[in-house]
Amino acid sequence: MHIHEPKRILLGNLPTPVVELKNLAGDLGVERVLLKRDDLTGVELSGNKVRKLEYVVADVLEKGCDTLVTHGGFQSNHCRATAAIGARLGLRVRLILRAAVEKPVVEGNLLLDSLFGAVISYHLPEEYNGRRKELIEGAMEEERRAGRRPYFFPVGASVPLGTWGYIRCVHELVQQLGAETKVDLYSAVSSSGTHAGLMLGKGLFGLEKWRVVGVPVSDSVEYFREEVGGLVGRTVEEFGLGVGEMPMEFLDGFIGRGYAMETEEGMEAMKLMGRREGIALDPTYTGKGFAGFLHAMRSGMIREGAVPVYVHTGGVFGLMARGDLFA
Repeated sequence: MHIHEPKRILLGNLPTPVVELKNLAGDLGVERVLLKRDDLTGVELSGNKVRKLEYVVADVLEKGCDTLVTHGGFQSNHCRATAAIGARLGLRVRLILRAAVEKPVVEGNLLLDSLFGAVISYHLPEEYNGRRKELIEGAMEEERRAGRRPYFFPVGASVPLGTWGYIRCVHELVQQLGAETKVDLYSAVSSSGTHAGLMLGKGLFGLEKWRVVGVPVSDSVEYFREEVGGLVGRTVEEFGLGVGEMPMEFLDGFIGRGYAMETEEGMEAMKLMGRREGIALDPTYTGKGFAGFLHAMRSGMIREGAVPVYVHTGGVFGLMARGDLFA
């Protein structure tokens, strides 16, 4: 794929397909709308997380580690994918999860975490946000004292190694759409690794006709300019990538009340995709991100002659835990 690509272990069902949303295109009165089905990277491993973990876990194995330590919300797609990978490869998995109650209902992603045998600790938001570094260090030390070799990576595997997952995704899209096709590429932005990888892919493969737009679903545009910019910079430095400064583009206004809190626009997007295309989005990531994508198409924000493409990053198991939205 690229001369500087690090080692990777094949875990996902790749490449994922690009599909036409013909009913939606007709409803919107546009020629084409495309969806990159990264929700189809696997069943237990579904979504964007497995792309990043292919590189991170390759490093885990190369270093001879036997325990994966990571963190996230109690319905984290990233933690569920990590638990599944651990079970598949015979690695112990330890999850540090944020939850609003001491014993959350075991459903959705959390049910799968338990099924896959992950060791789980729950922490109320005050403790998780205020003592996260201490909680991680404590878990790592406990694993070492037990004679294990733990390896830590943060939520979303959003580290320089992880960005290669979405550099590879861009490489797939080039093969599927063509480098000379004018593309407006949208995705949800939360832990920064996906968007950083998409930006780097555009730069590394010289895609001058492509535009990469992120729709924040958890934090402000100012926050993501710093987070994504920092991750891009660290990746360029760590791997010696010869790319210059790249503009960051975000479409704001779709976060709503905050992370993992549904919005009216997101629910509309979920229902529209479900009823017109038979495709499931989730209320935390893809529903909000797709709401921004719909707004861009309805408001004439897609460039003339460009093909609008949305990257579906998964989240179906999180949706399974939100039956209350459809009660």
